[in-house]
Amino acid sequence: MIAILVLTIAGLPLGIALSVSQPYYVVGSNGQVSMHCIFKTKIQPQEMQVSLYKGLYGKERICSTSVNISSSQLETNERVHCRANVSNGRVDLTIFGLKGEDTDIYRCRVDIIFPPPYLRQFGNGTLVYIPESPDCPTSKTEARIQEKPEITPVQTPTSNLFLLCAILIITTLILILQVIIMILSPSKSSHVPQIVPQKNEYSNFW
Repeated sequence: MIAILVLTIAGLPLGIALSVSQPYYVVGSNGQVSMHCIFKTKIQPQEMQVSLYKGLYGKERICSTSVNISSSQLETNERVHCRANVSNGRVDLTIFGLKGEDTDIYRCRVDIIFPPPYLRQFGNGTLVYIPESPDCPTSKTEARIQEKPEITPVQTPTSNLFLLCAILIITTLILILQVIIMILSPSKSSHVPQIVPQKNEYSNFW
């Protein structure tokens, strides 16, 4: 406890010797995003800790790993996990497993553990935007997929013209058949008896 207090007190005057800067805005894709944190210090760190926090003033730590400069790659395994590559004055972070609800401000924190004095500094924060992409279809989406679309016949001018021609041809054929039937069937003529007048049956009246 005394050693930590001594390191903290020793680090206070030199706090300005460490600065951390980040990009203002990045956009993720397929649940992952890449960002970087640039740190500047007057000493050459040999052992340090890199942490990523969610929220502008929040204390939710997403990932944190101690880094040995001789082994510059680090990786954490959680639902949201990080992979980082530390180079001279720069930490390149790739964050996996993000969802739309994880859109927020993310801050880098760099702790220089060795050599002393112990230094710690937060970055200015990066707005990380994660586009919403549902992992599985909802019940409404499944219902739409299962529904068969109703196919309605398309009425085109060509089909209407063909229908009209068919009706005219059928009507003409019916009329021709009726005429042929009338010609071939025997006509029934009405016989009206003719009355022949006889000369003797009529008298002239004066």
